[in-house]
Amino acid sequence: MIVKLPKEHYAKINTLLIEPQAKNENVLNAVLNSMNRGSVYVDQIEEPRTAIVYAVGLVYYLLGDPENESFNSQLSDFISTQLKQESLDLCGGTWFCSILFNEQWKKTLETVIGRREYYVDYRICYELDAVRFRNSLEQPLHVLDEDLTIVEITKELIIGVEDLREELTEYWSSAESFMQHGIGYAVLKNDKVISTCYSCCVNGDRHEIYIATFDQSVRNRGLATILGQQFIKECLKRGFSVFWQTDESNEPSKRVADKLGFDYTNRLMAFEFEF
Repeated sequence: MIVKLPKEHYAKINTLLIEPQAKNENVLNAVLNSMNRGSVYVDQIEEPRTAIVYAVGLVYYLLGDPENESFNSQLSDFISTQLKQESLDLCGGTWFCSILFNEQWKKTLETVIGRREYYVDYRICYELDAVRFRNSLEQPLHVLDEDLTIVEITKELIIGVEDLREELTEYWSSAESFMQHGIGYAVLKNDKVISTCYSCCVNGDRHEIYIATFDQSVRNRGLATILGQQFIKECLKRGFSVFWQTDESNEPSKRVADKLGFDYTNRLMAFEFEF
């Protein structure tokens, strides 16, 4: 049996956060703390043995007993129906992208998905070293071109810019929720948002950084570094910790993380296939 867990019972999932990486995973805990958008499905509500946590627009987490037959026997159909439709409705997603905290879940998914083609990759996790970041500011800075300006993300900007609104509200329930808990900056060109950096999720005082570029013509102009510096300075000013995740194969993203002063902490297995 697989049922949706009401938000008032999310705390019951804490017993399934066995691995240290699961306990410290910001995106996962931001959903379980009801800060960011998400859904939780379990084998039973009172004493869950196994769970799927969906962080909308980002990833699925498989937790608990990977050999729970009552859960696994329904998992293939559940993914193909409930999760597929939910992902499409909430964010237009067409892929099942999951994070696995142990090898046994990989074996379970390989059995469950049958002949589907799948991919195994790794997510690289970083935590900001504030000393390294401050030292990086002593180096020559990237300078915005004259046709570009950097502004703080406001409620009015979110409402007025469709690309920004659609992307940001994949992770946050509303512009108001983001403004209350998140931090963000945008680069404008002729009053048009072309790049952003903001908190995609918040777990207590831990902010997960996300950088997006909407105009491909401005890539390789240092915008990610400039926005990242502005975002991090504001986080440190408020006493927040900053974290970064990227695909192991994304070398440009890893270079920016290193340039900004992020230190590698761990990597997580990612198991992906098209719905």
